[in-house]
Amino acid sequence: MATSRLPRDRWTLWCCRSRLLWPSSSRSRRGRQLSPSTSPWLLKSNQKLQGLREELNAIVPYLEEMRKKKVERWDQFVDVIEQIKKVASEIRPADFVPFRIPVDQSDLSLRKLEELTKELQSLQKEKSDRLKQVMEHLNTLHSLCEVLGVDFKQTVNEVHPSLGEADGSKNLSNCTIESLASAASRMCELKVQRMQKLQDLASSMLELWNLMDTPLEEQQMFQNVTCNIVASEHEITEPNTLSIDFLSYVESEVLRLE
Repeated sequence: MATSRLPRDRWTLWCCRSRLLWPSSSRSRRGRQLSPSTSPWLLKSNQKLQGLREELNAIVPYLEEMRKKKVERWDQFVDVIEQIKKVASEIRPADFVPFRIPVDQSDLSLRKLEELTKELQSLQKEKSDRLKQVMEHLNTLHSLCEVLGVDFKQTVNEVHPSLGEADGSKNLSNCTIESLASAASRMCELKVQRMQKLQDLASSMLELWNLMDTPLEEQQMFQNVTCNIVASEHEITEPNTLSIDFLSYVESEVLRLE
């Protein structure tokens, strides 16, 4: 009997020892699993989170710089587009269609900006050429008006009000250029007509002077008339030489001599 009880006593002893040791071992393992410092998964998560924070901190300044560059690029687009609108409205007011600024800002590439810049440069060249034409016509009209004794400002204001102003932009439309050319042509024809009349009066005056032996002192009073008796249209440039008042004065003198 003693021999058969020994294994049971050993089994009982082993079970008791197991019950005493197992709970503490289990608690120890669970404690180690809950500890962040001993969990491999949590360690990896913390390391990954730290890496993301570092990447974000590195990206934020770059994003801010990109936002700043986008604003600057958009300002460049707006400036070029506004200039295009202004120049186009000056040279082609009748055909001008307002240029719509793309509000979506979907294409702010340098290529697109270069396209708009080239369009602006083309319009600016066209404006420069048109302005040159307008100024040539204005200078011609000014010279003609001076000789004919015609109000220059009133003449150009009839073409377009902006042309009579010394400062400020001038209308450069096709209609304005054509109207200026027509006005200059009419003034030139009028100059030729009055020049012929003056030369006819000068010829009559010389004949009457010779006929009446008019003293040289009296003839010198009309020297500015007789000196133009064989002048060409381009040679008569003195102000008011062909004005209505001056022609009337010469005509009255011829009538007096007759």
